[in-house]
Amino acid sequence: MSEEPTREQRIEACLKVIASQPEFPAFLHHIQAVTLLIEDESASLHRLTNMVLRDYSLTLRVLRVANSMCYNRSGRPVVSVAHSITLLGTETIRSLAGGAALFEYYRKISPGLKELMLLSLLTANQTRAVAAAVDYPRPEEAYLCGMFRNLGELLIAGYFPRQYAGILSQMKESNLGQREVCTRVLHFTFEELGQAMAKQWKLPDRVSQCMSAAGPLCLGADDAELATLKAATAFSHALTTAVYRRDPEGAAARVNLLVLDYSPALGLRHDQVSGVLETGIVETKSTFSELSVPLDELRLRRQAEAAVASVAAGEPFEEPARPAEEVARGEELLRQFTRDIESMIEASADFDLHRLMLMILEAAYRGGPFDRVLFCLTDPAHQVMQGRLGLGERIEELRDTFRVPISVRGGLIGATLVRRQDLFVAARNSYAEAEALESVGAVSLGVYPILAEGVLGGCLYFDRLSAKPAPSPRTLELLARLRDLAAKALLLRRPAAA
Repeated sequence: MSEEPTREQRIEACLKVIASQPEFPAFLHHIQAVTLLIEDESASLHRLTNMVLRDYSLTLRVLRVANSMCYNRSGRPVVSVAHSITLLGTETIRSLAGGAALFEYYRKISPGLKELMLLSLLTANQTRAVAAAVDYPRPEEAYLCGMFRNLGELLIAGYFPRQYAGILSQMKESNLGQREVCTRVLHFTFEELGQAMAKQWKLPDRVSQCMSAAGPLCLGADDAELATLKAATAFSHALTTAVYRRDPEGAAARVNLLVLDYSPALGLRHDQVSGVLETGIVETKSTFSELSVPLDELRLRRQAEAAVASVAAGEPFEEPARPAEEVARGEELLRQFTRDIESMIEASADFDLHRLMLMILEAAYRGGPFDRVLFCLTDPAHQVMQGRLGLGERIEELRDTFRVPISVRGGLIGATLVRRQDLFVAARNSYAEAEALESVGAVSLGVYPILAEGVLGGCLYFDRLSAKPAPSPRTLELLARLRDLAAKALLLRRPAAA
């Protein structure tokens, strides 16, 4: 008679089933690549910026945090991801990247997981708000711990829907707690599976430690900071459950008990809990709105108000932007970048040329928007235009292969460089245009020569890999202005380079 599998063996078998799913290896590679990149002390600002920009939700989150009072003391809007990274530091970027990766992946693999992702995001935003209220020094680390607190349940709901439905059914019928029912059905808890997956993903140890289901009196005090972080995460997770996963009746009593239970560890007042709930709703609404995911904000507010009567009413849900609005936003972003870059050049003759060029590329990438942007320089003999620095999808490949003769042998792009003229191609109206687009695998492209005192020194290249409406004339004018600033910067720094 064969022995029953141990708890560890059951968890390992569960992880193997998840790892065998077609889409999972790509996600695992992504999250490990992010971790390795941020742990690499030699990783350049350029590589980190490109990593952030390729993830839309992460870009928005990084910019929002960089513009918060905690990091932006100047009061002047921060519009550049490159600038944001220097303000926030790599540890904060890792926390933001981890949370964004989890949200993006699980909202895509199953529409049925939207509710659980909503709850995870609420917990993450609440944990960050609690961390700020108790002066925890790394609020974005707290956000990451809150985001991953419910990882085990997400994994079971996403990959073992039959067992998950059985757990929910038994909890309802038997009136037993989640841990008891999970142990009956799975022979392990959601938290144990989440901790095992966190180890496989090589997430920070504190993320795994904060998945513990221990109550407020069992958090330990060997490490005061860790105890505070665990308490903030546990409280926020319990608050989400009390307010949004239970019957609204009795919510106020449940929240009162939570405040009393966690008072020794956190010292939160009832009015602060009201602010934590409000922050959770506002921040979660913002994320869902930015990603054009519908959110029943009114239902959340009704539930929060049932728990804490002082929660204020918020703004109505914002509809996703229409194409014309997206163009207007892109143009305004380009104008903001232009102002910042002009100020950077005027403020000091000793400006960071690499960072300035990275900001110009970021402006084109996001303001166009384009899928790839590349800053190019001529070779020493001024006969070939070569890719040097870029942002976007598979940009390293384009950078390494972009070698265009500055002559008619370089096709339409080469002839454009010879004539020192701006080029934008959005259709295959001629053999030359079709050949140019095919040579880089794009459906539209632009090449803006960079001239320093009439001498061709480089160019700004940008393209799109899928069919989209053509950039507005004003967008192209603003890109030309950025190109002119690149030329000015190169000219100003020429003596220093010599």
